[in-house]
Amino acid sequence: MAEVILFNCPACGTMLRLPLTMAAERGPCPTCGREIVAPDPYRGIGAQEAPFAEFSKALEPFRPFADSPPLLAIEPQIAAPPPFPAPPRDEPARVIHEETPPAPSPVPVAREIKICAGPQKAVLVLSCLLSGAVALAIGYVLGVRSTGYFMENPVVSPPKVVTQPIIDKPADLPPPVVKQQEPPKPAPKPEPIPPVMKPVIEAPKPEKKEEPPVKVSAAAEASLRAFLEAPDWATRSAHVLFSESVRSAMETYSHEVPDGPTPYKSISVQQSQTDEKTGNTLFIFSVRTETVPTGIPVAVLETPQGWLVDWQSFVEFRDDQFKKFADGPAGQTKHFHLIVSTPPPARAAVTENELFGSFLLDPPLPERQQLAFVRKNTEAYATCQSLTASGSIFGPVLEVTKRNTPDGQGYLEILTVLATDWLPKEK
Repeated sequence: MAEVILFNCPACGTMLRLPLTMAAERGPCPTCGREIVAPDPYRGIGAQEAPFAEFSKALEPFRPFADSPPLLAIEPQIAAPPPFPAPPRDEPARVIHEETPPAPSPVPVAREIKICAGPQKAVLVLSCLLSGAVALAIGYVLGVRSTGYFMENPVVSPPKVVTQPIIDKPADLPPPVVKQQEPPKPAPKPEPIPPVMKPVIEAPKPEKKEEPPVKVSAAAEASLRAFLEAPDWATRSAHVLFSESVRSAMETYSHEVPDGPTPYKSISVQQSQTDEKTGNTLFIFSVRTETVPTGIPVAVLETPQGWLVDWQSFVEFRDDQFKKFADGPAGQTKHFHLIVSTPPPARAAVTENELFGSFLLDPPLPERQQLAFVRKNTEAYATCQSLTASGSIFGPVLEVTKRNTPDGQGYLEILTVLATDWLPKEK
């Protein structure tokens, strides 16, 4: 009836309501924040998530799985240095020398020995030289082993043997020297590169279709204003449909809810249609008030008595009767104008069984959605299931009751589908 689009968010399943002028427009879901594209009833395009929407919002924090093991810091393990190889039994121990500048040639040493006074000094000089060489070799080995314990990842290159002549030593004992190379410096970490944003493909906008001209609504709007500004229920009853059967209900309701004028901010036409049989026109106005800034849909029908207002649906939406019913005590049964849709598959899996099916009920007001159950062996279930197949929605008049489970939890149950549309009908 209303010139609005009602659909489920393709990301989280929340029922959304948009004006028809926003068909095929994209924007964030008010519940989950995902970028979605609104459906287009004219072209038969359903709601869908906006392509590449993940790049247009901030990343959500990582949520670890509940059954995953805790993350533990692993301390780096330092590899023990390899043991120093022992010399073969058939060979004398070799002394490993640090790479030093070449020793002076034996000729000058020999001359120096000759110059020394007596053989005792020559032996003393040779002993000092040998002791110094042995001390250097032992110091070098200790330095290499101790350095390996403090390196995080010691890198040992193949040993490089440097042969140097040793004075007064046999020729069959070459002094192999292992040269410890410095570990390579770690490569610098590359600078982080921002992600490349892919072009967002906009959904094709539907071609504007020529709409039939709207019938002049000045007389219908004047009747609606008189209905809203009436000082009491008796005066207002002159502008309502089916006044003979509705007057008693209006009088009873005036004792429950204070009666009087309904302040409004604006009035606009949402939809109009003409009955082919009678030629009468039905207007759907949107009345914006302080309590309902999104607008209350009000039906005004052309009759032989003039333009008359559907009072029953008006007070239901204006006074938020469905929410009061859902929040109230169990044991009540009432009639409501609602929008029916199927829950997302993940939610339906936990809310349905072999006896009950589940549906989402929405009045034309924001954030009023309720889950209701219906028995699968009833005509109401067959009607709701057939009219919501393939993700469709429909706006029926339902008879709904509120019950309690054995543990005291309340739930709503659909009893009967009184009408499959919101057209005004006399009860």
